[in-house]
Amino acid sequence: MLSYCSNVVAADSLSALEHRLVSLFSAARELAHVEQLGVGLWLPARTMAQLAEDRPGRRRLAQVLADNGLAVVTMNAFPYGDFHGDTIKHAVYQPNWAESTRLAYTRNCAEVLSDLLPEGECGSISTLPLGWSAPWDDESDASSRQHLRTLSDELQRIEAESGHRIRLAIEPEPGCVIGSCRDAIDWFGGAGVDPQHVGLCLDICHLAVMHENTAEVLAGLSSIGFDVVKIQASNAIQIDDLADGKIADAFAEFANSPYLHQVFGVDGDGRQWFRDDLSLGDRSTPKTGSARVHYHVPLHISPPAPLRNTAHILTETMAMLREGVLSEPVHIEIETYTWEVLPSSLRMGSLAEDLAAEISWLDELMCVRDPA
Repeated sequence: MLSYCSNVVAADSLSALEHRLVSLFSAARELAHVEQLGVGLWLPARTMAQLAEDRPGRRRLAQVLADNGLAVVTMNAFPYGDFHGDTIKHAVYQPNWAESTRLAYTRNCAEVLSDLLPEGECGSISTLPLGWSAPWDDESDASSRQHLRTLSDELQRIEAESGHRIRLAIEPEPGCVIGSCRDAIDWFGGAGVDPQHVGLCLDICHLAVMHENTAEVLAGLSSIGFDVVKIQASNAIQIDDLADGKIADAFAEFANSPYLHQVFGVDGDGRQWFRDDLSLGDRSTPKTGSARVHYHVPLHISPPAPLRNTAHILTETMAMLREGVLSEPVHIEIETYTWEVLPSSLRMGSLAEDLAAEISWLDELMCVRDPA
């Protein structure tokens, strides 16, 4: 089942979430002509904690989902707090996995998910890749490993009580402790975490930014006994020629964003470079070569030229999925959380129409080689 991540809109209460489910996600499902749409559920920690203590509220939420052709099989537990403020940037990586509050939030997510999962379904929860890379030390790493082992024990308990297996999916992101899938493979190999309950969230935007290859990632994970648990269908921005004088004007439309937009590039002499956040006005930014930017842009439409998206990488990954390369069931979640700050040129009209266009595009891609 294809899911769309609910972090595309703010929902700071259960009533606000229920409203969004009906007015946005159900509407998008109908416009996309899909029988059932998954909702990749995200709620801030305070709301998730309330829902974890509110069994009648969970039953009501499950009924709202069922009544509107929606279901929850995966959650996004990466953003802990407000994800739609004026300035998010590095705050999205707090608290990190060295802190007990991150463990408590993710445990609450698992408790709620176990009550929302359809009969016989497994669940997944994507999470941040431990934390931002600085500050981070051996003590932080040891604490994060212990917290992840504790969570594995909790997931085992939940499975015994509910019959639902729920797996944590660690999502590599540029600039973080686990900044790439290669980093994840190295970390998994020595972390002592249970591969039955912990695996990888393959965010295609992040994969593209770090110039990684899906087939190589799958082979590396297989060699150490870990799986891809979840795929986040997403596109990055690609800049083919930083010397193009039109780049700055094209990118200016994307400048007013509260999110962090890491960039990985290769200059004209073949040297790799990385910035936490892209600023073409920064004199230290190379003016030759190419770059990819961590900016989740729509799946079905390219940004204004000379920018383009990395849909070709998503297309290749979905082809591998169709061909059965992945041995375990994998949850697919669209995560274009930037709609509220995207240029108007990329908008179709209502947000429901925009989401429906992405859902239709990906639904077709999962059936054929390349949608028109």
